[in-house]
Amino acid sequence: MLEAVAAGPERAAGAMGPANRELGPRIKAAVATSTELQERDTLKSVGLAAAMTAALVARGVPGPTARPAAELGALAFKQGYAQWFEANGPAPGTLTQRSLTALEDFRKATTTLS
Repeated sequence: MLEAVAAGPERAAGAMGPANRELGPRIKAAVATSTELQERDTLKSVGLAAAMTAALVARGVPGPTARPAAELGALAFKQGYAQWFEANGPAPGTLTQRSLTALEDFRKATTTLS
């Protein structure tokens, strides 16, 4: 199922390029100063998770399983994006790679919990 979850961050990352990376710090600073922009940022994350949930359900994943899996995918994208634009100099790794690495890190962490 996590392979299907990975499709969400991959698709979202594929739509972003160098201009998004350059604007990242300025967007982060603007969002930090505005409640309205913080709410909008949250709605974007909710929308990404909802789209991923719908895609998982369409693939036969039950809703109660699809929702937290999609949330994990959205968090992986968000973490990958933050790492991508915060990197100094040329980004070592694409946004897609960073998002998928974050998702894999989350997966590994769940296997070590008991």
